[in-house]
Amino acid sequence: MTGDGREYPAAVRVGVGVVVWRGDRVLLVRRGRAPRAGEWGLPGGGQEVGETVFEAAEREVAEETGIRVAPTGIVTVVDSITPDEAGRTQYHYTLVEVAAEWQSGEPLAADDAEDVRWAALDELDGLVAWEETRRVIRLSASTRPPTPPRLRARPDVGRLMRSPLGSLIARPWLDDVTLRLLADWMLPMSRAWAAAQIAGGDIDRFCAEVPVDPAKVTRSNWLSRSLEEVDRAAARADGAEERWRGALFGRRPYDPADMVRAEEERLDAAHALAMTRLRFAYFARAHRLAACRWEIPTEAEVAARHGARLADPAHAYALAEPGPAVTESRRVASDLGIEYWLRFRCPEPDMGGECWARVFEPAGIADPPTVIYLHGICIEADHVRGPLREVESLCRRGIRVIAVEAPWHGRRRPKGRYGGEMLVARTPLGVLDHFSAHVREAGILTRWARRTSRGAVGWSGISMGAFASQLAAVHAGCWPEEARADALLLFTTSEGIQDIALTGAFAKAFGVDRVLLENGWTAEKLARWRPLTDPTGDPAMGAENVFMVLGSVDTIAPFEQGMGIARRWRVPENQVYVRPQGHFSVPAGLLADEAPVEAFAAHLQRLNR
Repeated sequence: MTGDGREYPAAVRVGVGVVVWRGDRVLLVRRGRAPRAGEWGLPGGGQEVGETVFEAAEREVAEETGIRVAPTGIVTVVDSITPDEAGRTQYHYTLVEVAAEWQSGEPLAADDAEDVRWAALDELDGLVAWEETRRVIRLSASTRPPTPPRLRARPDVGRLMRSPLGSLIARPWLDDVTLRLLADWMLPMSRAWAAAQIAGGDIDRFCAEVPVDPAKVTRSNWLSRSLEEVDRAAARADGAEERWRGALFGRRPYDPADMVRAEEERLDAAHALAMTRLRFAYFARAHRLAACRWEIPTEAEVAARHGARLADPAHAYALAEPGPAVTESRRVASDLGIEYWLRFRCPEPDMGGECWARVFEPAGIADPPTVIYLHGICIEADHVRGPLREVESLCRRGIRVIAVEAPWHGRRRPKGRYGGEMLVARTPLGVLDHFSAHVREAGILTRWARRTSRGAVGWSGISMGAFASQLAAVHAGCWPEEARADALLLFTTSEGIQDIALTGAFAKAFGVDRVLLENGWTAEKLARWRPLTDPTGDPAMGAENVFMVLGSVDTIAPFEQGMGIARRWRVPENQVYVRPQGHFSVPAGLLADEAPVEAFAAHLQRLNR
């Protein structure tokens, strides 16, 4: 505790003591100043004006020991009154004793602590002189839950893919079927679902938002009920999200069980809302709905937004100084260790809003390596109860994973649009906006990762996430060193915006090739913007730290262009994994054969600082 008026106070001072648990051991500090200088006790200090008791507990532990903790409750309140030799009250504190669970970091003595250590309960009598401290610790131990509440595990499809049936699934036929399902069913019904979310139950507005000719729409009870169901699901999801933000980011203290409950309810509600799109499958097919509500920009609009960046491509992805502040949520326990969320202001001013990321941190590992993972288009893993195999595979190998929510996905999705739609609907402006934000978000999160762990940092991405990751790799050379990654893992990557947009299979599934040509965007006009979309330089981390996984029959991210990157960068042959698969069967195959992920994780561990 610091500050004037500590001795012979005119009023009682309020402080916190923190009983920090890590397994069955408690954190002790040796005090460097009076009262009780030189004695072992609990970390803690004075509560500052404007902060809650739990905030004071987190701050004091961080200042004295450098570790992060999650307060779980109040153990008791202690009167700490110390008289001088004449009997006058020299120190008088009311101590709120807070229980907390260790989250990350290794304790190092700092501030007014002379030493710090973990101690078992049977060591207390020989270490802690003040009987009241021993009583508080034992009281906390007696009321501590045997195991902290945990999040439910995600579905495990790895077991299926490792069976003989898995080898039959992860083949090119899967790519053909998936593309057909996307083009004929998934994308059109997602467009109807997105329109339903802003229709307010009104069929005419729904038709205008899709868009579809209202004269051709049957005014059935089924359609009215479908719109009402979407409204109910959206309201439930919005309410659950608001409660979740209060529990994980709010100032009021929450019990760990309440935080777990808030996350489970949020994810359940978000998943239920996502599944209501299935109600529009037949409607979308019957009316042959387009995959997007198109807003193709003119050349002048694109030039006005990104022309200055094109004129200086070497600095097109420069990081602003100072970077935005990154806010961390409270932590919740899971089978993978600890999970929490990050948010910060989006670095692309024309896009606005916040960037969100979910962190999966393995338990009990000091300074773990970190992988910043960028997902593909239309993927919203934090809003659907689907498998997280890539994340789990890395986390179980001791790697902290930061799964970033891409622009226009998840919490960043505009009302009336489905995840990723804006990226395609406004091509090429949507693509340029997406990369302008997402590439720099990787750098901002890399800075955060280095400030919270001394471990190496890697970037990884799949499909559109791989495109952003490789752009970050070649533009990071002009970034501060702390914002650069040490290694790179790319899945199903490619280059050449004009080829992907006009001849790629995914573009044809969206219909973007036809719409671009109708709006005057030829291959030559698109190619003008390649300096902002293609990895034209060398990777800042060096080719020896690059790993790639490509599908030899990939027609979405064309294989030859992906191999062209590998050759141009001179990536070691043993770090380029070529599978006889396509864009969707490659990740499916990784569920059974994790050799590339295992090799990358081992490489990061060797790079650990």
